Amino acid sequence: MKKAIILAALAAMLAVPAFAQWRVDIGADMPFYAGITDSIVGDATGGNIPYFIPFPNAALSYQFDLGLISLGVGAKVYSFILLNILSPMAYVEMDFDPLVVNLSAWGGGFLVFGLVNEFLTENFIVPDLSVMFKLGKRQTLRLGGGVMTALSLEGSQGVFPFIAYGTIKFSFPL
Repeated sequence: MKKAIILAALAAMLAVPAFAQWRVDIGADMPFYAGITDSIVGDATGGNIPYFIPFPNAALSYQFDLGLISLGVGAKVYSFILLNILSPMAYVEMDFDPLVVNLSAWGGGFLVFGLVNEFLTENFIVPDLSVMFKLGKRQTLRLGGGVMTALSLEGSQGVFPFIAYGTIKFSFPL
């Protein structure tokens, strides 16, 4: 009986890598609309961003491919040229070839490096919903858009900031 349990556990551990792989995403987000929503009153205010400012980003994740749905965990870095922010992330991605819907969340802990070097633990996460089209022969290029907000982990939250953005990304399985 013990041998059967050990054998089943060993087979399960070896089966996981068969459905998982490392993935690298490199791209840029270009915000075009920012605002804030007051959940108590129900009002939303915001406006177009008049400048074209791309924010380079990259992610390294371990992805579990379950067919239509992929799950991933890893780290994401945003570059603000002189300041970079690295944070843990997790995502769920649905692939409707060539359309990809990605729901990710990152935050909680932030390694800030560049002009300032420090580690911050903040009580918020950043949910990010994006829709992209895969292009190219190998479908590594992704073009689309998304929206992100910030959620407090400390309980109730009265206001929700949000940013709508366009995105370009190269996604490479390793």
